[in-house]
Amino acid sequence: MRDHTQGIAVRASDNGGKGEHVERERDIAGDLEGPDSLLAPVLEDIAGINMFFALETHGPEQGWVAALGGGLSQELLIAEVEAVRGRLAAPFGGGTEDVEWRVGASLFHQGLASRLLSPVLAAALCHGVRLDPWRLFVRPGGPMVVRTTEIHAGPLASRSPREIARGPVEETVTGLEGVAAALGRVGGIAPGLLRGNTAAALAGAARSLGSARPEHHESAERVVRTLLSGPCLKGTGTYVGTEERGRAGFRRTTCCLYHRIPEGGLCGDCALWS
Repeated sequence: MRDHTQGIAVRASDNGGKGEHVERERDIAGDLEGPDSLLAPVLEDIAGINMFFALETHGPEQGWVAALGGGLSQELLIAEVEAVRGRLAAPFGGGTEDVEWRVGASLFHQGLASRLLSPVLAAALCHGVRLDPWRLFVRPGGPMVVRTTEIHAGPLASRSPREIARGPVEETVTGLEGVAAALGRVGGIAPGLLRGNTAAALAGAARSLGSARPEHHESAERVVRTLLSGPCLKGTGTYVGTEERGRAGFRRTTCCLYHRIPEGGLCGDCALWS
């Protein structure tokens, strides 16, 4: 998984501590039995997977806006895309004008999708906790940091991969459709490309979670497969062949456009691979 907006490649932690993770999750499960269970231990645990799963918990503050539901206005989206273009151009000594607007928009969108879907997926699978995607906030104008205004851990009615897919994960995907539509109104970018970004972000989150917590690998992949077969992400990608450790590899049907940056190259799941 790569955060193109920051130029950081991130590998899921793999320290062989499966037993430690299982024991930690069991300890937290005991703390989640009451109606006033705090969310903080869950967030602390899933943040250990990698940076995409990190989520702060804090009340609303000035400068923070809802990540979904229209909180990112047209003005804010324009500014965020410009900032991403500048960060992408910096490594090769270029300027904002050297990175196409649609490239910046695509990679901003994919970065946002990864940062929202990862903690929602992990909280559900690892702890049976429903994170409300409509209560996730970001602070425009700097490196992407995500926080939730939730304090208490809301339990899921079911921990089955299908119900998790159709519940908080699909809600997040639906919210990201609104961000994609807003980006489309700002500039010219294909809606199908942005849907592909969402699918790739979800598959990447599942892969990282499954690598760091092997006991959740199968369930995470089932969540992705459920949404790939449904209306919200149908046609955006599929699992093909195998990756390292013999696991199925995801291949999207579109390209995030990272290759259009000098020395950008193709992502591992890109449709442009022959």
